[in-house]
Formats: sequence, C-alpha cells, structure tokens
Amino acid sequence: MGMSNTQIKNAKPTEKQYKLSDQGGLYLLVRPNGSKVWRYDYRLNDKRLTHTIGTYPDTSLAGAREAHIAARRLVKAGSNPTSIKNQVSNSNILFSVRCKAWLIKQNLAESTRKDLVQRIEKNLYPYMDSKCLTSYERSDLIEIMERMSDRGARETAFRMAGVLRKVFNVALKLGNMKENPANGLTELMPAPDSKTKSNFAHVTSTDDLKVLLQQIHKPDPRRDTAVTLALKLMPLVFLRPKNIRFMKWEYIDFEAALMTIPKEAMKMGKELKVPLATQAIAILKEAHKSTGELEYVFMSTIGIGKDKSIPIGESATTNAIKRMIDPRTGKAFGTGFMTSHGFRHTASTMLNELEYPADAIELQMAHLTQNVIRGTYNKAQLMPTRIKMMTEWADHIEDLLNNLH
Repeated sequence: MGMSNTQIKNAKPTEKQYKLSDQGGLYLLVRPNGSKVWRYDYRLNDKRLTHTIGTYPDTSLAGAREAHIAARRLVKAGSNPTSIKNQVSNSNILFSVRCKAWLIKQNLAESTRKDLVQRIEKNLYPYMDSKCLTSYERSDLIEIMERMSDRGARETAFRMAGVLRKVFNVALKLGNMKENPANGLTELMPAPDSKTKSNFAHVTSTDDLKVLLQQIHKPDPRRDTAVTLALKLMPLVFLRPKNIRFMKWEYIDFEAALMTIPKEAMKMGKELKVPLATQAIAILKEAHKSTGELEYVFMSTIGIGKDKSIPIGESATTNAIKRMIDPRTGKAFGTGFMTSHGFRHTASTMLNELEYPADAIELQMAHLTQNVIRGTYNKAQLMPTRIKMMTEWADHIEDLLNNLH
C-alpha cells in the first residue's frame, strides 16, 4: 500500500534523513532541513542507481507517481531515466539564463556591472538566445563575434568573448555540455587596435579644441539633449566616459560646488572629489530640469520614455562627436579626431603645458601614483589647488567658446 497526501504533509524532519516508501522503488526522502525529495531506486546493467524526480510540494504525490511510471518504462527498455531527463532539460537552456546566474556571482562595482550588463544585452542576448545553449558550436560564436568586430567594436568583441568563455564554463561544470565552444575564441578574432586602446583619439591643439567645443555647444535638433549636456560637462570634469554615463544626482552637492563619486564606482577603487566650476554647475542645473527626479543625471529621451533606470548609451557621446561637422572642411569629424575619453588626455596635456602642478592634475584624473612619497603627499588631496585649477580651466574653456583665444 502506498503513501497518502496527509502522511506526506505531516512528515516532520528528524536529526537523520528518512524515507517514506510508496510502490515499486518510489519513495519520499525527508531531510533534516525539512526538504522532501521524490526518488526512485532501480537496477540497470547490474548497477543500483537512484533517479531524482523532484521536490515536494512542487511535485505532488500524483505527479511523482506519474513520473515514476515513465521512469520505470525507460529502465525496462534499458535506458537511464536520469540521462534522458538531463537531455530534455538541457535542450531548453538559454544563454541568458546561465549568463544572469553567472553575473549574480560576480563581485563588481555597481557602475561596472551596469556597463557590462548593457554590453551583454546589446551584443549577446539577441543572438545567443535564438537557440538552446548546448546547440552552439565555435563557428556560431565566431559569427556573433564578427558582428561586433566588423562594426569596429573590436575591444567589445574581445570582452564579450571572455564572457562567453566564462558562461559556457559554468554550463560545462553543471553538466549541461561536454566541452566549451568558446575556448580559444579570442585567438580567432582580429586583435583590438592597440593604439586606440592605449591612446584614445584626442585633440592636441587649441584651435582643434576651440572648433570642437563650438560644435558641441551649437544647437542640433537631431542630437539627444542629454548627450549634448554630457558633452558640455566632459571637458570641465575630466571623468571617464563610464563615470559620466552613470553619474548619479546623489553625487552632486550644489551648495558645496562639489561632486563626490564613491570608490565603488571608480576604476581604481578610490573615492574621487570633483570641484565644480560655475560653468559645470550651470550645465548640471540644466540637466536637473529633466532628470532631477531620476537616479542618473544623463538620461536620454528614449531612456526616459522606456526605462527610467538606463542612462545614455555607451557610445552616444563619441558617436555624436563623429557626426559633428568641422566648419573648416565641411565634413564630419569622423573617427580618429576625438573620443569622449579623449577629453581626459586633452585636459591633462594642456594643463601640464599651462604648468599646473602635476600632482593636482594626476589627482583630478583619478590616476594612482606609483611613487610612495608622492602618494603620501597626495593624501591631503590638494583641494585648494584643484579648485583653483578647475575654475581657471573652466574659464579657459569658456574663453575658447567665445573666441577670446
């Protein structure tokens, strides 16, 4: 005689696990932690094996008996019911499911996580979720990587290849597949442009900077207002593009004219204080009119309409610069003239030429100092010097806009 629903429901955990038997090798295992698992013991090829059917109450008594009957039929036919179950389960696994589980376990700064998630959602999910995870071969992955490298995003392609390798490794360890198709993927791809990676395109002359600034401040109805405001702020704060994109209103203190970015959001893992000149405050107050009630400072019109948690896109500012027309040639600036990251290089170069203290420049750029003595000296943050430098630099930028140089 088999079990009853009342008997199963009333089964209490004890110090040791125990079984409640049903029929034909089916039983409910009650564990000390209170969990209850349906199992079926059987013999196949002279080996004693156990097949796990499911957990109670997710799998009811009736459901367990039905699954038990199906498993017994497979055993009678000489098949392993656990192997068959895994094959069916694996045929429904999506890349996004395994990837999200992998992301949860990564210890990343909030801004880094958001940036990585956006890259994955844009470059991998739309293509990788078109079929089962276990169906992918290396040739499929190469084709997906080439979509990125062909549009010039070689560095992104390399990063995404690394994500693929790690996610497939998870699937491999979970027994979803027997080999990792993403192993060695980066070696089959075009290498990133080392010059672009280590030396972001940036202007080096005052004339070029003047022309660029004037085009940024020139009204353009085709350009997202948030992108324009971000571009106006970039030359005044020397931040990495990611810190501009993920800038939060909680970082801004208008009364103190100071932005404080927490260490969790910084590449080097150190808090950064950014003195805000009058010009920078004006730009932020303009942005506040549209996004002051939201989390991020620079939210695109599209972002506000669809998802209030997503700031402007990864390449929005650089692409906007590429499309701007150089009045000296009548042609777009295009690639190689200036990137959004290049504002940091331009500011660093010109501030050094203007003979501002190197320590103040390096601190404001959030660079780590290698010299121990210099590092100790910098603990004072040199705030008075940095405030003066940022104010005078903002005035210099404004003079360029007004053709005073």
